Amino acid sequence: MELIIIAYTIWAVYSGYKVLSGRNEWLDRRAPASIVVKCALSLVVGYFIAAFYLIYLILKFLGVMSRM
Repeated sequence: MELIIIAYTIWAVYSGYKVLSGRNEWLDRRAPASIVVKCALSLVVGYFIAAFYLIYLILKFLGVMSRM
């Protein structure tokens, strides 16, 4: 179970980082404050993105299972 949570968190941070990269000049700077804020925002935004994608996958799986 812990492995699933760790994988989900890594996926969420990666997704959030991809979304935030290139969108704001301040977040793309190499200053310590902007790096900390970008990491925190990556986690929050990534969890939302990953949650919607997980719901999509569950609904898609249920649709496949209902056809059988």
